[in-house]
Amino acid sequence: MTRTLPLVTLCGLTLLTAGWLEGCAPGRPASTTGTGGSSPTGDGTGGDASGSGGSTASGGTVGTGEGGSTTSGAGGVSDGNTGGSSGMAGHDGTTGSGGASNKGGSTGAGGTVGSGGTVGAGGTVGTGGSSATGGMMGTGPTGPCDIYAMAGTPCGAAHSTVRALYSSYTGPLYQVQRSDKTTKDIMVGPSGFADTATQDSFCSGSTCTIPIIYDQSPNGNHLRVTWFAYWLQTGGNPATATAARITVGGHTVYGIKSGTNVAYRTGVQLSGTASISKGSSTVTFSMPQTLPANSVLLFKDNAKDCPSNSWPNNCNFKAYYTSAAINAATTVTLTASYSGSSSSSTVVWNHTTKGLATGDQAEAEYSVFDGKTYGQWCCFDYGNAELSGIDEGNATMEAISWAADTQFGQSGGGSGPWIGADLENGMFEGYDNGSAKVASNTSVSGWPYVTAMLKGLSAGQCPAGLTSSGCFALKGGNATSGKLQWKWNANTSNYGARPPGYSPQKKAGAIILATGGDGSNTGTGIWFEGAMTLGAPPDSVDDAVQANIVAAGYGK
Repeated sequence: MTRTLPLVTLCGLTLLTAGWLEGCAPGRPASTTGTGGSSPTGDGTGGDASGSGGSTASGGTVGTGEGGSTTSGAGGVSDGNTGGSSGMAGHDGTTGSGGASNKGGSTGAGGTVGSGGTVGAGGTVGTGGSSATGGMMGTGPTGPCDIYAMAGTPCGAAHSTVRALYSSYTGPLYQVQRSDKTTKDIMVGPSGFADTATQDSFCSGSTCTIPIIYDQSPNGNHLRVTWFAYWLQTGGNPATATAARITVGGHTVYGIKSGTNVAYRTGVQLSGTASISKGSSTVTFSMPQTLPANSVLLFKDNAKDCPSNSWPNNCNFKAYYTSAAINAATTVTLTASYSGSSSSSTVVWNHTTKGLATGDQAEAEYSVFDGKTYGQWCCFDYGNAELSGIDEGNATMEAISWAADTQFGQSGGGSGPWIGADLENGMFEGYDNGSAKVASNTSVSGWPYVTAMLKGLSAGQCPAGLTSSGCFALKGGNATSGKLQWKWNANTSNYGARPPGYSPQKKAGAIILATGGDGSNTGTGIWFEGAMTLGAPPDSVDDAVQANIVAAGYGK
């Protein structure tokens, strides 16, 4: 498939080559002037920002969108039993005008969303702050999401416990919680890396965990500890804050290490509770709520309708959608009648995400993993998954898998570990004409830190001969040096076929980290950073992102 390479100006160069931006190191700022949101105690408010301009997928013409400002996120409220929940993110950032496109140009990103002030368990208010701006070039070090944005495939989500992934981002990277349940946001510090000195001071003499990993994009797709999934009936656990200490670019930073039920996904608990009856489409809240139309709601008491060993035939837990927007209202109507157990006071979670690929839309994902830490079981993933936390069938996921896993019958060459794709009901290193072993996707060996990339196109965008099967691509590289290698399809250095039954994709647009989409929790790994884009960039952009990761200085 012939691809037109973009004309790009970055790092003072205008380039039109397959190797554009190769070796482009993150610049060092003279000062930090990204327009970050403030971090008051309790209510977090989003920084006002210009959103990124309207962009295109392949063949489109870039539009010129203007981002909008956001409303403040309401602070978290504790019920005293389950611990304080995180406040709802502010809504209604205005959307920039979309660029015209031959193949689905995406709209400009809206203004940033302020993250809600979090509340520790038992009602102790944490110092939850708000997100700073992402999506426009700033004075900080160039990040992968700057590179993706300039290619017209903006980050729909950007997460890292290591560094800012935008040059303009100056907000919180993640939150730590002490054993006394007080919390603190860890901000972007010197040269764009995490301010771990603040973490070390705050956690001194105590044990800290990481309950939230903030989304640096304008979309507010923050990762919180999984509260329910099929294989996590009572919820997951946060990672220990100091379990994966490394040095990057001369800075001490921490990663997310697997452990007993360590699990993250998108979603935020609403304040108060709600009443819902089986057969009714009306939800009555105990506290006023502001929600856009098509908000995705999950009800905690519905989880009892999907006990262990009930899947696939006897699990009745699902996501519900609001039919219209509400503003400071105590009732909302669902698009379908509720079929679960009735409750007069159930906790409600909002699992709505924004700016991510759904259905068969194209996307790209990358992550940086520890190359020496992996396991033989599913699933240590980062990427696109079901909203419900239940296995909803083939093609409802598209997430990067890092493992030496063979339990579903597929594998790469050698004994692993491999860079694979969790597409639900299978960890795929490719699909080699029906062979369970994709020998051309060779084992990763000798890389202390690993860059893993997954790209999926809409079926109609695939190279000739792959439009009926659909296609995806896998790449890997040493995060400390060198270039990317094709993993699928390594024989053609191009996209390869999806397995039968996996096209068109049915992605839901949730994000998971450290488990599978259904909470499968036996994976092993250490994760440091990752992002997901709307639209799949050309190979030259993949190379530029790899060069940026190498220049960040993992292990140095």
